[in-house]
Amino acid sequence: MWRRCVLILTGVLFLCALPSVASAHTELVRSDPADGAVLAESPGLVRLWFSGDIDASRSTARLVDAHGVTLPGVQPVRGSGDPRTVAAELPRLAEGSYGLLWEAVSARDGHTTSGTVTFSIGRAGASVRVASDGSGGLVRRWVWLVALAGVVGPISLVVFVLRAPVGPRRRLLLGSLGSAVVAIALHHSGFWLLTLLVLCGLIGLAIARRVPAALLLAPVGVLMWLEALGNHAAALPSARTFALAATAVHAFAGLLWLGAIPALLVVLWRGPRAEVIRRFSVLAAGSVLLVLVTGLYSAGREVATIGSLVTGTYGQLLLLKTALLVGMGALGLLNAWRLRRRSVPRRTIVAESSVGAVLLVAVAALVGQAPPSTTSATAPPEVTRSGFVQDLVVTVSATPNQPGVNWLTVLADSSRRPAPAPLDSVDLRIGDQTTRLQHLTGARYFATYRADSTGAVRMVAVLHRGGQEYAVPIDWQVSSPAARSAPGRRLAPYVDGAALALLEIGIAVCAWWLVRRPGGAR
Repeated sequence: MWRRCVLILTGVLFLCALPSVASAHTELVRSDPADGAVLAESPGLVRLWFSGDIDASRSTARLVDAHGVTLPGVQPVRGSGDPRTVAAELPRLAEGSYGLLWEAVSARDGHTTSGTVTFSIGRAGASVRVASDGSGGLVRRWVWLVALAGVVGPISLVVFVLRAPVGPRRRLLLGSLGSAVVAIALHHSGFWLLTLLVLCGLIGLAIARRVPAALLLAPVGVLMWLEALGNHAAALPSARTFALAATAVHAFAGLLWLGAIPALLVVLWRGPRAEVIRRFSVLAAGSVLLVLVTGLYSAGREVATIGSLVTGTYGQLLLLKTALLVGMGALGLLNAWRLRRRSVPRRTIVAESSVGAVLLVAVAALVGQAPPSTTSATAPPEVTRSGFVQDLVVTVSATPNQPGVNWLTVLADSSRRPAPAPLDSVDLRIGDQTTRLQHLTGARYFATYRADSTGAVRMVAVLHRGGQEYAVPIDWQVSSPAARSAPGRRLAPYVDGAALALLEIGIAVCAWWLVRRPGGAR
């Protein structure tokens, strides 16, 4: 027992020492033009801001018209200086409706997200018809979760329930090994692959009885931590470590419950065994308690208001998941009662496993959905400043006008018609730094600048024409976005209170069980 506790503690310490090697799935934060915008003229440039770093070499964007026909002339802009931004030059567009079909590859975990930004020029046109392949991603995530349940459930049953090296132990470990192979086929790169390979090796040694089965909990814990790092908790603005730990525990307890139920049927196929049933009942009750407590806490962190549960897709999926959990729990209580009567309820155990499989579909859909924001950010308006020298008029627009990387769009043209001479180039001097602007179309240029803090910034637009330089001073005030709480009654106080009450009840029941069990103090 002491050796097993030491191994479990070592696995937990190794889990906590892991760096954050992954992040939540990258999502589109905003775009310019905004989705659904109606523009007076062709934008010339489209920009997409994401929640995480993007692998620009593997990310793509293509432009389609209202009939879904791909339009040529879209050129990606490299070297923007912001790894979370993707930009592309657009050809001159006529009036009508357009859609930018983007596909972004995360630089952290290689996860691919896609979407469409639609806009109209001159008028609000017909919507753009875009084919979606979201169902393929949902099926892949569901298979991945089923594979993880097939890994966690049998291993937990072997470690915590089957104390003696009985016959089903080998079959359970072989099933866990097969599930790990399926997981490798889905995640065959990075730290996921390394952890799964280590787990397969340890399972093989455990089957040969070269290492204790409890050692398998260490790579399983790593897998749960990686799963948490790829979840929505990694994108929370505060208390992220605690939220990640809660998500990892939630994933472990849920997958243990879902994976151990069919594994139990393998153990009890030839008849009930009182000691196995008793230990499994304790394990299942503990896992259900952890699922409820951590699930309530995570819901309070990721869903801002009570209204978001019924109005948003994420909240509706969360309610569906809760309903399936209740149904699965009812079947679990029925199975526990029948097992206590020394019978093996094969049909209801299969029914509970089937509800668990449907539950994983809801979980897979939740992973692919962005939770409603806990705050509504009021972005500062785009700052536009103008200046002139002789016949040259310069207008500089800065977005998003906040600390960090800003896009500077410059319109430089002559007020005389015809112009005395065309512009050769345009530079921006910001402090000691001089940036050569990239020419887009006509009199439109752009560049990027990283503002370190809020406050006044002095810049000078330098126009080159006919071998001469013309300097135009431009004042720019960098402001900060204001954030306010999302409207509506907050969900967190209610679910946090429920989670705390459940945890206290669970501790009380555990203490009572320890006292009342044979050999305990009375």
